[in-house]
Amino acid sequence: MDEYFETRPGANTIRIRRLVLNFITFGFLLASVILGGAYGVILINPQVSFNPYPPPTLPPTVGPPTVTNTPAIYLPTEIPSTPTAARPLPTSAETATLTPTPAETATPTATETVDLTPPATVQAGAQFELQPGSPTHTAHVSGCSNLGVGGRVFDTQSAPIIGLAVRLGGELGGLDIGTLDSITGSAFDLFGFGGYYIDLGDTPIASQGTLWIQVVEASSGLPLSQQVFLTTFANCEQNLVLVNFRQVGS
Repeated sequence: MDEYFETRPGANTIRIRRLVLNFITFGFLLASVILGGAYGVILINPQVSFNPYPPPTLPPTVGPPTVTNTPAIYLPTEIPSTPTAARPLPTSAETATLTPTPAETATPTATETVDLTPPATVQAGAQFELQPGSPTHTAHVSGCSNLGVGGRVFDTQSAPIIGLAVRLGGELGGLDIGTLDSITGSAFDLFGFGGYYIDLGDTPIASQGTLWIQVVEASSGLPLSQQVFLTTFANCEQNLVLVNFRQVGS
């Protein structure tokens, strides 16, 4: 009987084989669980560090636009006017009403030619007289709703003089206008160098010898010419009186 048990394979050997197979099976099972878990993690987060083939990194997703403040644009409510050159104002030694110059820029009349000769100066005490052909009457360059007196003053060489005063006084339409002064050179846009202009209103009025005009020294008001009496007309073809003076030669 002892011999019979000695010829059968040992029970310990069978147990060892089974145990080895169980360990191998458990190892495969554990590896399967680990591998399945790894696949699950990769599916959830493909960027996990142990993923051998991670997908390329995508650019950040642009979110919906957010509300931003739009800067307000403030437009000017008024267009600034273009500044214009100031027109010289007449002065006088006596208290007198300043004569406004015409607002419109006008070309000289046919009887007056713009002289580009530089203006001359005059010696103190020089005397003046009417230039031959003055006074004359023509249509006002600014239209019918004007009445005025203007012209130039020349020296003995026929060069226009600036800085002298031309004074107008008397009555017009039965009213005393006092004295109105203009400085030669203040009406360049109308008559060129040495030009002067005295505004008598916005309506042509007829008069005969009730208005006078003369050249005076601007600083002292000293008369430098005789008073010349004028005629005005109540029509639109003769509402500008042209009066030129010239210096009397010594």
